[in-house]
Parts: sequence; structure tokens; C-alpha cells
Amino acid sequence: MSEQAKILAEMQEIIMTILKNGSASAAEGDRIDELEAMLHQQKCYQEIDHAEHEYQGEEIASLFFNDHTMEAIDKMCECEITPDDFFGFIEYHDEDEEFTEMFTDAFIADVTKVYHSKCKS
Repeated sequence: MSEQAKILAEMQEIIMTILKNGSASAAEGDRIDELEAMLHQQKCYQEIDHAEHEYQGEEIASLFFNDHTMEAIDKMCECEITPDDFFGFIEYHDEDEEFTEMFTDAFIADVTKVYHSKCKS
């Protein structure tokens, strides 16, 4: 499990506890803030110089969305972003759920297969 996956899993666990209890403790709030700061240090959140995208993961998502799948996978390889980390980024970052219909289980499986055949992980 990558560092990003561990961060997201811990955040999910805390959020589920908060939902169960109906409110967040100060410690839970502080930990979420720490985890979000750690999350923004991950490769998908690397800030880029781009007119439309703030983060590397957003640029890759746009490439997939605009049917530039191989270019997106090449960018993932170049930036050493694994499919698990990229799709975890999307799940967390895609507040408007614009990629939900596109990134199906079959799509994710196909991208993962191509990624592993092209990239030296």
C-alpha cells in the first residue's frame, strides 16, 4: 500500500467515525488537517505550471477525459504515479463527480494493465 493510499484510508476511517458519532473531536479535526497536508505532498498533488490545472493528477485526468489515454498513461509513468494512487486521487479530489461514469472498474483495470506493461514500477 502506497503512502497516499495509507493517508486516504486513515482519512476515510476518521470520517466514518465522525459520521457515526455525529461530530468530530478536536483531535480528529487536527489529524484530518495533518493528513490533508501530507496528501498534498503526494505526486498527484504536485503543483504544475498549466493554464487549466493546478495539480499533476488533474492534468492526467484531463488527458483521460479527452480520450488521450496513452498520453495519460505515459504521463503517469513519467511522474511515477501508480494507477492506485491516481484513481485514489480522483476518488478523493473529484468533488463534482465528473469522472465517476468514465472511470469504471473495467476502465481502471484496462489502464492498470497497460500501465504495468509500459512502466517499470
